[in-house]
Amino acid sequence: MKEKPLEHQIYVSQIFSITLAILLTLGVSLHYNLVTKRNSLDMNIKNAGIFISGMPEVADILKKGQPSAAFNKRMDLLVKELDYIDVVTICNKDSIRFYHNNKALIGKTFVGGDEAAILNGAAPYITNGKGTLGNQRRAFFSIKNEQGEIIGFVMVSVLTASISQLTRNILLVFLLLALMLLSIGFIVSELLYSRLKKILLGYKPEEFRKIHIERKEVLDALEEGIFAINTEGELILINESAKKILDLDTMPEYGTKLTELYPETKLPNVLKTGLPEYNISLMINGKHIMSNRIPIMENGKTAGAVSIFRNKTEYTRLAEELTGARYMVETLRALNHEFKNKLHIILGFIEMGQPKKVTDFIINTSMASTLAVSEVTKQIQVSSIAALLIGKIIRAGELGIRLTIKPDSSCVESELHLPVDLYITILGNLIENAIEELNDISCDIKEIEVGINIWQSGSILSVDDTGKGIPADLQDHIFEKGFSTKGDGRGSGMFLIKELVDQHHGIIEMESEENTGTSFTITFTEEDHHVSGNNYRG
Repeated sequence: MKEKPLEHQIYVSQIFSITLAILLTLGVSLHYNLVTKRNSLDMNIKNAGIFISGMPEVADILKKGQPSAAFNKRMDLLVKELDYIDVVTICNKDSIRFYHNNKALIGKTFVGGDEAAILNGAAPYITNGKGTLGNQRRAFFSIKNEQGEIIGFVMVSVLTASISQLTRNILLVFLLLALMLLSIGFIVSELLYSRLKKILLGYKPEEFRKIHIERKEVLDALEEGIFAINTEGELILINESAKKILDLDTMPEYGTKLTELYPETKLPNVLKTGLPEYNISLMINGKHIMSNRIPIMENGKTAGAVSIFRNKTEYTRLAEELTGARYMVETLRALNHEFKNKLHIILGFIEMGQPKKVTDFIINTSMASTLAVSEVTKQIQVSSIAALLIGKIIRAGELGIRLTIKPDSSCVESELHLPVDLYITILGNLIENAIEELNDISCDIKEIEVGINIWQSGSILSVDDTGKGIPADLQDHIFEKGFSTKGDGRGSGMFLIKELVDQHHGIIEMESEENTGTSFTITFTEEDHHVSGNNYRG
């Protein structure tokens, strides 16, 4: 008989071991649980019987020879407090019921016949008897007068139906638990089995060790993506970086057609031409890739081809963040626009024959611009954020708005604990909203004050303006997507801010007063107990 593959033996052995372990564990637990629950029920009825038989009131009603309505009421309250007790009855020596939690049975004769022993002086005992309400697990206790004579008994019981129901419930829970654990065991085994097949790529362990281990460890450590095909276009090699760049969910198996994974590939062309191709620019799943395609030569013939590629998108984005190039360009555009405006003013003064005003204007303008740039760069030492603020200061100045940075602001590159794009998006949107607000109204004072305080474990951003404020009835809606007081097609900026604050567990605080202004303060810390940006304080 042919021996089963190693991975199959491991799979079967694992399933058997898991199943056996679960059944043995649950079997022992179930037996222990049922015995414990039965003993617990016996203890409940014993304790209840001891307590009730020792009550002076119980002996009193038996000596008087008639039930008491008040006593019955007190007993009813007591029985309700007892757990897992179905029946409590108090009988005299003639087995006439003086109390029963089923009032219709009071005054009638006790049913079952297993009370004889307790009336004859036996010690308290438990029986399995049958009463008016059906089969029961009963505990009997005698009631004695002052002279020690037996004048009646107390019977406390739990119905066998209740015990059976409790047992069924326990069995059902354990059965469901067993099924769940078995299912998990099968799933885990199946996952491990599938994982083993993928790791071995269909080879025997000895062959896999010889062919793949050493080269795969080396190739997977590379940042460059690498895959290779044979002359049939079948995959013979792929590393982890290639899998990520191609957005594959799982590592493809040996022999998979490359065109099934990456239909746009041009690597098979190298098989036909036998010529290498270098620094090929292409797009894969929206990522900018630089690729080299090289034929694999064996004895002067093309035996396959390999592609080596790198994701250029990430490097481009990182470079832009590090240099702040995008925001520097925006700032230069704003400076260029401002410079043209100032040239026109100077030209006007010259045409008017007022050279003194030209001189004063140039000196004042240069001082103001230099001072603004100097203050920002001194306090904000992250180039992209500083560039954004300088650009906004210039844009606001052109519109007659004074934009300043709070004197205690501080931002150092080494202390950034969140992505710089997060700060730029939040500040850019808040400042732009304030500029638009102030530009659309007529008032004597148009000012915006920006605060940036960033330290290693937290940051506080604030933007205050002297605009007309946000009406109280609209304040609860400003972070809703598409909501805007500025017309259709707006309302995405504040929604974006809210999403970013939520993602990074920050707090948005907003204060706004009509005809006075609006203030936004956003706080981020590394502590986990902060509420999200949904819970802003307006």
